[in-house]
Amino acid sequence: MAGKTWDDHYASEKAGLRYPDENLVRLLTKELSRLKKPLPLTAVDIGCGSGRHLKLLSDLGIGYVLGLDSSSNALRMAKKRFSWPLLLADASNIPLKDASADIAVAWGSLHYGRKEQLPVMLGEIERILARKGHLFATLRSIRDTHLKTGKHLGNDVWMTRLDDISGSVVSFYSEDELIRAFSLFTEFKFGLMERTLVGDTSALISHWVVHAVK
Repeated sequence: MAGKTWDDHYASEKAGLRYPDENLVRLLTKELSRLKKPLPLTAVDIGCGSGRHLKLLSDLGIGYVLGLDSSSNALRMAKKRFSWPLLLADASNIPLKDASADIAVAWGSLHYGRKEQLPVMLGEIERILARKGHLFATLRSIRDTHLKTGKHLGNDVWMTRLDDISGSVVSFYSEDELIRAFSLFTEFKFGLMERTLVGDTSALISHWVVHAVK
């Protein structure tokens, strides 16, 4: 069901976001300036969607950029817009060698699925990251009310009815859950990013933002 939902979502060109998230722009720009790794760097965008962050990574000077998504329609859309290599794959089984990436981005993708899937996905990301490799990621916070529409499956996991991703399973995480999940990394820091929709302040969009280092 989930795969079909996202293929349906990306069947329309309107679903393709063209511009990078400004919060990721600021975070990457700040942290990349501090890296001590020799160039060129390798980055993978996990759940790349229409490819908007592939261009960002390239524009920031990353030498090799790879996009990965479980939706074939998303990859077709990304291929039309950009020329970077793309892989049809799921974050729970990333077809890359151990320690092959310096940077991983998982922006707006890791919370789609049940909570037991998160340790598997983070384990895969940790595996493919090189020593001192960096992960930039988001998770939906339990404070979020925007996606909490539909059927509650228990433990802050919902099958959303929201717009064109209806049927997707979304997990919402507390601060304690986030800390436990990212404890496999050598170090990590996090913050909270929140906003409401213009014209509708009743629904809160709330994300944990995480920067982790292997």
